[in-house]
Amino acid sequence: MIPPSIAPETPGSERRVYGRLREALPDSWTVMHSQRFLLPGNRRPREGELDFLILNPDRGVIGLEVKGGQVGRTADGWYSVDRHGERHSIKDPGRQASGAIFAIGEYLNDARGFGRRGFRCQHGWGVVFPDTVVEGDLGPDIPRPIILDSDDLANMQSSVERIFDYRRLNGPLPESAARAFVDALHERFPPASTLAFLFRFEDEDFLRLTDEQLTLLDSLAAHKRAAIEGAAGTGKTVLAMEKARRLATTGGRVLLLCFNIPLATHLRRQAQTGGFTVETFHQTCERLAGLAGIPFRVPEDSRVQSAFYEEEAPILMLQALQQLPEERYDAIVVDEGQDFLPDWWPCLDDALKEGNDGTLYAFYDADQSIYGDYRPPDALDVIENRLVYNCRNTVRIFEYATRQAVLASAPRIRVDAPQGTAVEEVLCGNADELARRVAGTLARVIDDEGISASRVAILSTRTIRSSPFADDCRAGRFPLVSLDAEHASKDAVVFETLFRFKGLEADVVLLLVLPGGARRVEPIDVYVAATRARHLLVVFRYV
Repeated sequence: MIPPSIAPETPGSERRVYGRLREALPDSWTVMHSQRFLLPGNRRPREGELDFLILNPDRGVIGLEVKGGQVGRTADGWYSVDRHGERHSIKDPGRQASGAIFAIGEYLNDARGFGRRGFRCQHGWGVVFPDTVVEGDLGPDIPRPIILDSDDLANMQSSVERIFDYRRLNGPLPESAARAFVDALHERFPPASTLAFLFRFEDEDFLRLTDEQLTLLDSLAAHKRAAIEGAAGTGKTVLAMEKARRLATTGGRVLLLCFNIPLATHLRRQAQTGGFTVETFHQTCERLAGLAGIPFRVPEDSRVQSAFYEEEAPILMLQALQQLPEERYDAIVVDEGQDFLPDWWPCLDDALKEGNDGTLYAFYDADQSIYGDYRPPDALDVIENRLVYNCRNTVRIFEYATRQAVLASAPRIRVDAPQGTAVEEVLCGNADELARRVAGTLARVIDDEGISASRVAILSTRTIRSSPFADDCRAGRFPLVSLDAEHASKDAVVFETLFRFKGLEADVVLLLVLPGGARRVEPIDVYVAATRARHLLVVFRYV
């Protein structure tokens, strides 16, 4: 697919056709979307655009013109009826497609990288009406076999092959000619970094998909209390931040809570101008206890620390609020709600000025619970419209991740999500080889592809102290630092356990699945870790 992901401003009709072509056609084919041209003409330059240019290396090339809406034709010309029932005049799709494909064919025949090297390519054209059912010919100039209608989209490859058959295109191209075809049209000025170029396109898609998720908050505006479930990558944290921001615009005191300290630190930086407070649940307990003058003594014995955080810390919070009622909040938003124990939720009600009637939103994923299958209490309205679409990962990362574990609520991926780069799996014979391969991958991604080290993370099933990098905390020339590191060098790469990185994301993730470790790694942990990667995932294991 060229470009590798579709532009946000692309009409919905072309977006659907793009998705079906990407899904249905063989990997050996090439599809170019929105191929523009400006070529010399007899009187003036010929300028135009072809919606889709499809190269089948075994048969040739066809161009497709797409017309959305209910398409029709009368003696007065072509028209399209939109979803509001309004009729619009449109250009003759056949004339557009034929003129564009022959202009591009002439250009290729004269291109140094193609025609002048002796290559020739058979070509033809067709039209696509993705919102229309077509029963027969639409005139002698547009017979039914070269039309793809809404029914044909379900069998896209065979429908496209029908156009090749009708046009009698059977001129195979050698592999070198197929490469030269693409080069002649698209790769005269390649970007400095292939991955950096690809990531820019994919980021545009992720932004669009996340914006679509935000519409859920509009539909919930009248609800003061709600619990929204979503799998990893469905945008829960983005929605939690946006809900807190919207609540803060009313002038009230708003608190955004999560469980994970690194996630709270990350969100606090983003919320500096949002007008709301971001903390972990236990940071709030400790802060309120300190304001009230109540000792918050964490036991030194690690064996009893869990009991303190689970049971005593919330009690200290309640005691503090009794002394300091002015510290209560107008609204609380919870991210990572599945990690909040049942006894903590009444504490949050007590931290609200209106108590049980106060505004409380919780975003959660039962599959990611660290304590067990915990969910927000029934006092919160569980919304039926759950977040079901992944909007963080490329299709290839999503498909790899969902193969790792059986999920209680399986997420889905949109047809127009970016396809992305294939997930790499690296098998290593020993610790020394793993360290070398990780260092080599970092050099390739950062030095050769131009990706900033700050956009890369190494996630491990073991801490760095029990990893192959324990001696000097380096991978090749790259220093390895924790999420808590301050003033790290520009070449530093984050190295964390996959448990501490929960809730965060990185453009590139190197996932180290190592044997041993203090905590048993479950398949769901690997799933969650894999979904931390937005654009590129490389998984390292021992043979």
